[in-house]
Amino acid sequence: MVDQADPATQDTVARPLSICMISDDFLPAATGVGVHLKLIAPELSRRGHRIAVITTRRKGEPEMEQWQGVTVHRVFTVRVYGFYQALPSRATVRRILEREKPDVVHHHYVGIMMRRVCAVAERMRLPQVSTYHFSAEVLTQPLPMRPFRGLIRRQMVHTNNRFDMVIAPSGNLARQIAAEGVRTSVRYITNPVVFDDAAGIIPAPRTPGFTILYAGRLGPEKNIPLLIKAFAALLRDVPDAVLWIAGRGPEEDALRRLCTQLGVEAQVGFLGFLDHPSLARYYAACDVFVLPSIQEAQPLVAMEAMWFGRPVIVTHAIVAATEMVDPGVNGYIVDPDTPQDLAGRLAALAADAGLRAALGAAGRRRADAYRPELVVSALEQAYRDAIGGRRP
Repeated sequence: MVDQADPATQDTVARPLSICMISDDFLPAATGVGVHLKLIAPELSRRGHRIAVITTRRKGEPEMEQWQGVTVHRVFTVRVYGFYQALPSRATVRRILEREKPDVVHHHYVGIMMRRVCAVAERMRLPQVSTYHFSAEVLTQPLPMRPFRGLIRRQMVHTNNRFDMVIAPSGNLARQIAAEGVRTSVRYITNPVVFDDAAGIIPAPRTPGFTILYAGRLGPEKNIPLLIKAFAALLRDVPDAVLWIAGRGPEEDALRRLCTQLGVEAQVGFLGFLDHPSLARYYAACDVFVLPSIQEAQPLVAMEAMWFGRPVIVTHAIVAATEMVDPGVNGYIVDPDTPQDLAGRLAALAADAGLRAALGAAGRRRADAYRPELVVSALEQAYRDAIGGRRP
């Protein structure tokens, strides 16, 4: 069931809340989920709420610290397939929850920690909310995990049905997960985008050639070979074009080999992992942003590129593609299996600076809906609705 904010709770006393967020990724942020939390947690704290985050602990990190008004609890962690996975005992979870006394628990990352926290929070009769950041397809990208995809999908539906509310960062995704069997109230709340004033950001150095940017994990779900093949085709007509690939991941060596095989390695720059301020400089410098993913919900990087006034090209495999991109207005939606489709769109943009400017300006206007103050206000209402739903 997809719901809207409950008007009956909007007139209740807006007292500060204690909110405990659960995520295997947070500080430092290695995924879009971690970036999301780094944006919303401090803003909620600034509004007077008490915010705690339970997350992974890496070598040399303290068990507990304060960060921008947020209490960070770090728990026992192992690294699996390149991802840090938190494995707290239930006793540890109970100790933290008893210390923080949350009004609501908000889960952000599917994994063993989510299930353990869910079980403890149920025993403590705490309201629980989950944001559906990942699909089962994304979670089972490593080859040894793929046989378990169906099982994990069923477990995700089962776990989400134990919560008081599920938040989907895409309207299309909200309808999709409801159709897949999530009976809990599902509410659409977009991801936020936060940067300093774009006019004050110094663009990264670049050549005069048409410049394409990709940013994200270098994993199979991102379908980056499609972009490299399309770029190779583009070079036949636009020989001074440049492709920037920002990020790290298990596919990097294979992607570099593909560039060499296609003879484009001299014009493809692998930038490695970029923190938020550094990535901003590349958004500001590029001509177009491309996200060729075959599995994605509402990609934060595409939204960020729109905020910088850049045309965006995404594939129709992205759940929120039609919500973010109006073809021919602020970008294009292409086939995830056809490099020629993407190459053609890139060639049109390379040939027409006026078109790039018009599409970019339309994207910037659309990005106003991602302002953090709007997103955090919607989250506050969701928390109060989840808490209010528990009252007799």
